[in-house]
Amino acid sequence: MITIWCSGWVNFQLEWWVNFVLEFTPEGVEPLHWFLLTTLPVQSRAQAEQVIQRYRLRWRIEDWHRVLKSGCKVELLAHRTEGRQQRAITFNAVIAWRLTVMTLLGRETPELPMEVMFSKLEIACLQDFAAHYKLPPPTDLGSAIVIMASLAGYQNRKHDPPPGNQKLWEGYLRLTIITLMAEVLLGRADQGQMYKTLHLG
Repeated sequence: MITIWCSGWVNFQLEWWVNFVLEFTPEGVEPLHWFLLTTLPVQSRAQAEQVIQRYRLRWRIEDWHRVLKSGCKVELLAHRTEGRQQRAITFNAVIAWRLTVMTLLGRETPELPMEVMFSKLEIACLQDFAAHYKLPPPTDLGSAIVIMASLAGYQNRKHDPPPGNQKLWEGYLRLTIITLMAEVLLGRADQGQMYKTLHLG
């Protein structure tokens, strides 16, 4: 444990715990030596493993921050009051979480049902888009995510990797606009009722 005293306007004390991590590698490959600093107490092997596990999740956190800043563009928010700014950031943080989870689930568990991440109306819009452009209809979460990414130009060629965060946030923006227009049609007595009958039952 390392104790650091910080002085300035406010004097306070920080206690840092040092984790030494040795990588297991094949014979002949020099292992990496890691020193992880943490404010979490590390007094047992279980606590040390928990710190290492949390550190391994850092890239997912970085992905979430990237979606929040570059996709949701929270740095461009310019509300006049602190309260409104905080509410806007919170709202966008949930959107960024949803897109980050979509990216992860689309790669690791694509067989999940579409309803896990998409509303009934969003699914109907994705089905319409696929039918119009003669794409395979979405049948599970993975294929629905691919269709949403196609809204942003993802081509889904044989050797293409799964869609990443950028294609998903661009596709999500377009899907949101399409869904809002569908809601407008659903609110009309003539066109909306036709759309409801054909697609939503």
